Amino acid sequence: MVSVVFSFLLLTSLAVSAVPPAGIQQYIYDARDKVMPALVHIQPVIKNYQTGELEKQAVIGSGVIFHPDGYVVTNYHVAGKAERIICTLFDKELVSAQFVGGDPLTDIAVIKLNLDEHRGPISVAEFGDSDSVQVGQHVLAMGSPLSLSRSVSAGVVSTKDRYFSSEVRLPSGERTGRYNLWIQTDAAINPGNSGGPLVDLSGRIIGINSRATMLANNLGFAIPINIVKEVTSAILAQGKVTRSWIGLHCQALQELEDYFGAKDYNGVLISSIDPGSPAEAVYLKAGDIILEVDGVAVSARFVEELPAFYAMIAQKKPGTEISLKVLRDEEVYSFKVTTKQLGDLQGEDFECKSWGFTVKAITHQMQIENQLRDTAGVYVVGVKMTGPADVGGLRRRDVIKKVNKETISDLSSFTSRYGHLEESGERKVLLTVGRNGATRFVLLNIDKRQGDTANE
Repeated sequence: MVSVVFSFLLLTSLAVSAVPPAGIQQYIYDARDKVMPALVHIQPVIKNYQTGELEKQAVIGSGVIFHPDGYVVTNYHVAGKAERIICTLFDKELVSAQFVGGDPLTDIAVIKLNLDEHRGPISVAEFGDSDSVQVGQHVLAMGSPLSLSRSVSAGVVSTKDRYFSSEVRLPSGERTGRYNLWIQTDAAINPGNSGGPLVDLSGRIIGINSRATMLANNLGFAIPINIVKEVTSAILAQGKVTRSWIGLHCQALQELEDYFGAKDYNGVLISSIDPGSPAEAVYLKAGDIILEVDGVAVSARFVEELPAFYAMIAQKKPGTEISLKVLRDEEVYSFKVTTKQLGDLQGEDFECKSWGFTVKAITHQMQIENQLRDTAGVYVVGVKMTGPADVGGLRRRDVIKKVNKETISDLSSFTSRYGHLEESGERKVLLTVGRNGATRFVLLNIDKRQGDTANE
């Protein structure tokens, strides 16, 4: 009996076997050889405005060629803010690439190789089916961990439905993960692996590596490939992903069924509603439990079920009227709500060099997220240490409403006013800002030499 158990463990646990069985070893070699030629080492130069000045940073990431025309899938946090992208292909040739489109909400981006710069053929990897992934399944993580290109690590799928709160943000500031779960693996994933493929032993890609954790060993996360298929198809067709939005935020119903009168553990609990949203317009409210969407029963007793519900709404065409059956105070009501297109999450950035800070346009989603009264003004992204803005008391997340008593309606009016004052040589500038619901005044004393240096 002991020998039988030992043989079973040896055959089914690559992670703990010192010398894997020859059959499994050959599968690893075959899977490696199918995907490795399509692996891309990505070196983008990205723009960073978080420190209060425009910084261009060289970072490292990975990607994989998925289309014969040279399209590469990677992470949005790798290429989404790239000003310039250089890729190293399997044959070690350097090729430039252009950003095609990206989706921060799933952390997926598509870039296109400039094949005019490449002398040989390219290899294309095959997408698999993440719905068929099994816990315990052997997988390979490929990419450029810590800038070590063409690397392979092996492990198993630890879970196929890991949930992360949509409060999680990308390095560029956007929220991510609202519409998908994650594949968790113990195959080593480190910084630089981002955007590389997670591969099954048939040589098919089942996920795109996205996250490594520094809080524990043997924890890495990948975006399921079926989500990647949807996103890349939309980007190739339209250059972006279009989603519907009605302004609902929900939470797991587990342990709250009795309090809210839910029966048979069915339904999706609304925890909050965005102001000015379609849901608010039809008088949906926190505490309502959605039982059906267009006649289809929905449920989110567990947090792992929330992304599927959000995706169900998001996949509707903007402007679609949807029917909701809702439980409220033990009575069932019907609502009709018309979806709107989900707007840009983050606005365009701008650097005020001689004033010592950076700002961005305020989108509707930023207004909701930051609980702003409206989208007027500009949002302070970063303040340069010891610069005029820092000395004057400007802080990150302030909203600039006026410049020298002139109202700022949007980023365009702000940049126009900034340019005019720079051209006129104005050395004192009064900013009227909103901070935590209150109004404050910030006086910038701009040293002439600093302003001249900044504009060189």
